[in-house]
Amino acid sequence: MNPRKTKLSIALMQVLGAGIAAGVATLPATAQTTQPASKERIEVTGSNIKRVEGESALPVTVITREEIDRSGSTNAMELLQLVSSNNSAGAVALVSTIGATTFSNQTANLRGLQGGHTLVLINGKRVNGFAGEVGGNAGVNLAVIPFAAIERIEILKDGASAVYGSDAIAGVINFIVRSDYRGAEATVYYGAPTRSGGGAQEKYAASAGFGDLSKDRFNVFVAGSFDHQKALMQKDRSFSNTAINLDLGYFTASSNTFPANITTGGIGVPGAPNNCAPSTYVPEIGGCYYDPARQEGVESIPDGKNTNFFASGKVQITNNWQAYGTALYSKDENHYIIQPVPISNVFASDAIGTPGTILVRPSSPFYPTALATAAGVNGQNLNVRYRSVITGNRDQTDTNDGGQLVAGLKGSWGNWDVDVSGNYSQGKLKNVLNGGYPLYTRILPLLNSGRVNMFGPNTDAIVQEAQATLFNGETTNSKSTNQGVQGKVSGEIMQMAAGPLAIAVGVEARKEKLDQHYNPVLQTADVSGFGGNFLDVNASRDVKAAYAELNVPILRNLEANIAVRSDDYSDFGRTNNPKASLRFQPTRDVLLRASYGKGFLAPSLYQLDVPNTTGVSQTGVSDPIRCPVTHDTGLDCLTQFPVVFGGNTSLQPEKSENATFGIVFEPFAAFSVSADYFKIRLKGAIVNGIPIETILGDLATYGNLVTRGPVDPAFPNLPGRISGVFQTYTNLTDTHIEGVDLEAHYKWPRTSWGRVRVDLAGTYFIRNDSQQIDGSYAGAVSNTFNSNVVGIVPRWKHYASVGWDLGPWSTTLAQTYQSGYVDAGTDGNDNQRRVSSMSLFDLQGQFTGFKNLTLTLGVKNVFDTNPPVTNQGNSFQALYDPSYYDARARFVYGSIRYAFK
Repeated sequence: MNPRKTKLSIALMQVLGAGIAAGVATLPATAQTTQPASKERIEVTGSNIKRVEGESALPVTVITREEIDRSGSTNAMELLQLVSSNNSAGAVALVSTIGATTFSNQTANLRGLQGGHTLVLINGKRVNGFAGEVGGNAGVNLAVIPFAAIERIEILKDGASAVYGSDAIAGVINFIVRSDYRGAEATVYYGAPTRSGGGAQEKYAASAGFGDLSKDRFNVFVAGSFDHQKALMQKDRSFSNTAINLDLGYFTASSNTFPANITTGGIGVPGAPNNCAPSTYVPEIGGCYYDPARQEGVESIPDGKNTNFFASGKVQITNNWQAYGTALYSKDENHYIIQPVPISNVFASDAIGTPGTILVRPSSPFYPTALATAAGVNGQNLNVRYRSVITGNRDQTDTNDGGQLVAGLKGSWGNWDVDVSGNYSQGKLKNVLNGGYPLYTRILPLLNSGRVNMFGPNTDAIVQEAQATLFNGETTNSKSTNQGVQGKVSGEIMQMAAGPLAIAVGVEARKEKLDQHYNPVLQTADVSGFGGNFLDVNASRDVKAAYAELNVPILRNLEANIAVRSDDYSDFGRTNNPKASLRFQPTRDVLLRASYGKGFLAPSLYQLDVPNTTGVSQTGVSDPIRCPVTHDTGLDCLTQFPVVFGGNTSLQPEKSENATFGIVFEPFAAFSVSADYFKIRLKGAIVNGIPIETILGDLATYGNLVTRGPVDPAFPNLPGRISGVFQTYTNLTDTHIEGVDLEAHYKWPRTSWGRVRVDLAGTYFIRNDSQQIDGSYAGAVSNTFNSNVVGIVPRWKHYASVGWDLGPWSTTLAQTYQSGYVDAGTDGNDNQRRVSSMSLFDLQGQFTGFKNLTLTLGVKNVFDTNPPVTNQGNSFQALYDPSYYDARARFVYGSIRYAFK
């Protein structure tokens, strides 16, 4: 027997058995139940041919409004964190990543691929990509989703959609907004952590609809919401209040300290070891380091405000024709604070020709004569590494505005269903620096003047002079747009022995445009602590597409769906991609389904056209050649190196092959269980440079990506210090992904003591491997580091819930679980370490006994569980992974909803 098939069979049986044994559950079931032929035929995500809901051969998870409410989620990002096929989405916007801002982007992450591989739709219409794309954070910003207006969410877990776009390699998330709604309702929500500190949240939402299409021949629906998430500081959580844990191999503290660190003569920080506050003395290394996680004001969760409005209208022109339109506006504002900027020769700003070196000269009144004498360097200029507390914490605000307009006409013409529409969506980003970002050309002369005490307090006059070096104001004003027209026709061609032969054809034309404009001062890299210099991007492309879909009833219980899509890119030419699926129901209780398709994802406009810029790597990396000899922490060891980021006009499209095979068992209406095997072969995956750990770990292979300065006379037998590492976009590897999605659902009959429902939705990854330079594949499942993965890919992840309803009372107990994984780095003894599994429980209760009123009380993370400890260093948050854990910990919330009838 084929060993690989044996492995797959065992995995399928293990997952299926685990789900049935668990008997608990989650988010809604896959549309899978066969319905009577007389039921209305509708359009289901994944196909343009109308059919009875549940007949699809593709695995589609449908999350209803009721299930959204029961989950306790308040936005799209938080809800997707509970979806097992979505990896490391993050419950809240991240403060920032090391080396560059994220501009507060929040993206979906189906199958653990980057956000740009997941196609996000609102009512089946594309949404524009993120206007502030930098460093690989492509995709749709989920903050634009009108969460209060959502009726249901349909997640197509099979990618490479010939219907919506061959670029949907990881899958499709379709947010369906309420339709034909009449009445009004208003909701007030408030929640807060049970631990001290910040992190409280309040939300207000209202919606109203009027007009009966069948009687009044029109319907109008409007919805609006305001959500305020208050900030939470790192020091207010025991699991994130230090950046130093040498036993775990975690060290993201900095040698750029306050009081300043004197490197000349190895003097170090004056006052060490007994008095180097607010820096921290680390006896194992023998020096003082600046630990940002201990500092006041440094945030783990930023202060965020989201305002969202949605409106839709329908007019029934005739019995067969309807005009429709929708309008969406969203404003997402994130205000976040991190530690003061580091200034030293490690962070030289070569782009403006200004050395980053700070020297304390003997003429300065703050020259430490006694220390210099003891070190044998008295009378010499002393080089220092400085944490610029005199200019304060870095403080900035990202404002993301998004909108979408859609207008269309749909109806029937004879036996054909017709839908034509036009849409325009746009996103705008504005980044404003509020404080803490001095200009190199202003702050360096002041720090080198000898008038600033970098080892203690300064006079008010000096502080004011330092504050005058700050750049406060707008740095970024960017815009992305997606506009186009589309039309489709579907209907039955003929009646065959086994059923109707149906077809759908469609055409689409759209224009994508990205304009990123940066303040000239930012383009010069003169702004310290902002991650390098940023250059303007002005790019666009036109895409034309045509597709056809044929549904063939081969037998009464066997159906085939064949589709093909042809896309014509103005910058990459034409590509044709097929899709085929089979649906076989040998008995009423059993359904078998399978699909195969090819995908095509062109590089984003940013990946192609962004000019090369300079920045710095994450902290804690070392030169494998110089560090073992020089032991120079801050220059060769446990430091940050200059890196070169940027676009690559030679990039090629990513191509994929996607396949699924599934079985659904539904012996009776109240119980169903399903298992769907998925497989993705992604070729030529685009990555934002080869990870610096990979480059430095194999200089024999990647040495051409490293530049060095002149040979240091003190170490004539060693190459010069690293002066740059190239990390521009590249088509690096092929990626192989395999796994199984499991769902199980059961509803007990109603009894005098109520009704119980149990559900489970989980994903088991068999592999998530990336090809190496030598042609072999390295597994990323249960491992943090993979250049093609955002966040970690746990072997198993599920969301499960048990619900109980009795009259006006209902309650839901839910569990989020993910298995452990290999950590980002080795521990302090250079041994591989594992991050433990995570199991969190949520509890919610509702009461509807008062007329028109719904009262909700809930607790997230009931047992106040801390996150698994990890030594990942990809974000400023310390010792935990913010991509899958909510730092608020136990969070109690309540809401009041009143319906006006």
